[in-house]
Amino acid sequence: MDKKITFHNMEHSDPMESHTYQKLEKIEEILKDPEWTTPKYLDIKLNSQPLHPHHTAELHLKTPQFDLNTHDKGTDMYVVIDNTIDKMVTLLKKEKSKVKDKNQKVETAKTDFGDDKYDL
Repeated sequence: MDKKITFHNMEHSDPMESHTYQKLEKIEEILKDPEWTTPKYLDIKLNSQPLHPHHTAELHLKTPQFDLNTHDKGTDMYVVIDNTIDKMVTLLKKEKSKVKDKNQKVETAKTDFGDDKYDL
């Protein structure tokens, strides 16, 4: 999986980067399922405002099956990162259940042709 962390309006921070990678392991754990193909792209953008303590984090996950985005704002960057990743975990679980339901759907002659059976 390609992962990228971008810092905007702030200095690179090794503790913040390691915290982010540690939290991203939740997403990697969900995507380890053999039914899912590996993600192609995971990008998190951390943005700090220099004039006031208002930080944002945006997370973008692109896979062959879907393209998901989450974001959060707040005064503590670590909490913002945690909330953004937690939102993505929730979205991934929903997406996983949708794909699972779609794969378990039984196709029969009736569902293929509709309710009218052999109307001519």
